[in-house]
Amino acid sequence: MSLYNDLKTSEISVLKKTSQHISAVFCFKKELDLFNGHFPGNPILPGIFQVEMVKYAMEKTFDTGFYIKSVKKTKFSNLIHPGETVCIDITANKEENSRFNVRAILRVGDTIAGKINMVITEK
Repeated sequence: MSLYNDLKTSEISVLKKTSQHISAVFCFKKELDLFNGHFPGNPILPGIFQVEMVKYAMEKTFDTGFYIKSVKKTKFSNLIHPGETVCIDITANKEENSRFNVRAILRVGDTIAGKINMVITEK
């Protein structure tokens, strides 16, 4: 299975709340290939997958593909395990040339699991 398919099958909802705010919810099953080797006996969602979740939510919201231009800052403060529901709050500010400055907060319940600040551009 591919990264995109894992995201698509794990998506619960992606909603555009305002022109700059997006909310997304995902839940990843333990059987997905992305957990193989990360880590045996204690599977956790890889950080790069968390970044891709934000990009995926942007692509679904704007119905276009995006490239990750740069990841300015990330902080993965809590582990995300299979079966946990991950809620993402995204603020996307459009800049020049189809470029977006994106800030995202990932939560599992009331706990912040990560923060991501990146720049993406339309394909």
